[in-house]
Amino acid sequence: MAKAWINGNENARQMLSRVLKERPLLHLPHPLHRVPLGVSNVLEIVGPTASAKTEILVQVAVNCILPKNRKGVEYGGLEHPVLFLDLDCRFEIYRLSECLKLKITEAHRLHKTKDSRKRVDFYDEGDLFMECMERFRYTRCYDSFEFLSALKVLNHKLTSTGVHVLMIDNIGAFHSIDRGFSSLPQGNPARKNIGLQTMFEAVVQEMKKLLEPRSMIVLATKTVTNQVKQSYSSRVSGGLKNLYREYMPLTWQSFVTHRILVRPLDEKTKVSYSAEWLLPGLSISDEFVVCDTGILDLLGR
Repeated sequence: MAKAWINGNENARQMLSRVLKERPLLHLPHPLHRVPLGVSNVLEIVGPTASAKTEILVQVAVNCILPKNRKGVEYGGLEHPVLFLDLDCRFEIYRLSECLKLKITEAHRLHKTKDSRKRVDFYDEGDLFMECMERFRYTRCYDSFEFLSALKVLNHKLTSTGVHVLMIDNIGAFHSIDRGFSSLPQGNPARKNIGLQTMFEAVVQEMKKLLEPRSMIVLATKTVTNQVKQSYSSRVSGGLKNLYREYMPLTWQSFVTHRILVRPLDEKTKVSYSAEWLLPGLSISDEFVVCDTGILDLLGR
């Protein structure tokens, strides 16, 4: 095996083709379209309350569970299963199902317009909807212990085949509770105290076990307070400085490979938003609106 690898001969194009086939990049919809994500990447979507973070997860989920095409109809999906861990406990499955139905209907409408002279035998919308929803797996966690347990269960139940997307809505949902555990007096000095740092060390360890044997990426939202939000706007020549007061443990911070900031453009209406890549740092800022059909590029780029 090793000798065959050493004696192997391939050019750069062949090498890239092989690597991208084994570890494909995922090109996600707006506003995450600027930076493709690869296997084991961890994207943190950070922003204040009501900044469309969960809506972005919904749109990405719809894009993932839709098929690429059926019976000649282009749906433009990735046809990948999605694992959604809801730590905020406020996820609305109705929003996901409505967006999915609208995407299917729109794909059929566009196909009819394109082939108006040809009779089209569409894939039954009900069957397609059920096929897509079967790719969406949802778990609600009410504290860090349930979150950690869910990760352990996933490690045992998931197969190593296929590309998966793991979504975590509000990774910092239990921060205050776990921080409170750290301040409690330790009952047994010989036993390690349960607290924020200890809990996230275990969480990151389980997530690494989940990612290593599988072609999987992680998308996690994180909410910042109004006070922290103001520091995001601090700009200096040549880049951003003092972006925000980070409250997550260093274990999680070092685990994150990509980070994007989203925030409302209008504090009153909260229908239009901006998105800016912090990691990697990009000079481009995208603007978008949220409507019934999903997320639309405000600048039309």
